[in-house]
Amino acid sequence: MRLLVVEDETELLDAIAEGLRDNYFTVDTALNGSEALHKIRVEETYDIIVLDIMLPKIDGVSLLKKIRNEGYKMPVLMLTARDGIGDKVQSLDSGADDYLTKPFDFRELLARIRALLRREKEDKVTILAIGDLVFDTRSHKVKRGKKVIDLTKKEYQILEYLLLNKGRVVEKTELENHLWGEEASLWSDTLRTHIKNLRRKVDGKSKVKIVKTIRGTGYEIES
Repeated sequence: MRLLVVEDETELLDAIAEGLRDNYFTVDTALNGSEALHKIRVEETYDIIVLDIMLPKIDGVSLLKKIRNEGYKMPVLMLTARDGIGDKVQSLDSGADDYLTKPFDFRELLARIRALLRREKEDKVTILAIGDLVFDTRSHKVKRGKKVIDLTKKEYQILEYLLLNKGRVVEKTELENHLWGEEASLWSDTLRTHIKNLRRKVDGKSKVKIVKTIRGTGYEIES
């Protein structure tokens, strides 16, 4: 899952982004409303936006109204001031899906994000399977046959994305953008290593290979 966090307090922004990355999310960040609007228009693929109300250049509510008017429907979680009842009402009326009052516990932010994602994809199964490979998106456990497979966060994200897109060749650049967002160019050279390690763990000595490389294009898990 790919998120955009918009917050002008640098320390808080970095803390939120780090915490979400530790929980298997790909995170882009923006320090003001104008930067956020540009990224939303360019990327168009965010699964959820965490948006502070008090932002420079374009405030959170104005940004929310603008993206809703432009047809963007991804869930938006607003961050509001402690006593900003008016802000909360205005946010919900402008198209926000939820709000969280500052200061907040990161665990609550994470729970609200997960709830919004569940609401957005009510019919999304939590178990992804192909052959004897079972992938539980809720517990983050992966098994092949009776063997539990221990994956790194990036290996987990790669496998999840390929399983969600099984039967389709995922281009290398698409996978890089999903994994690293706006920092993809800095880390793209490591993708091959992640794929190699993932294939070693998932396929091992099995005759049936699940993760396939499509030479010159990308990667695929056949349906």
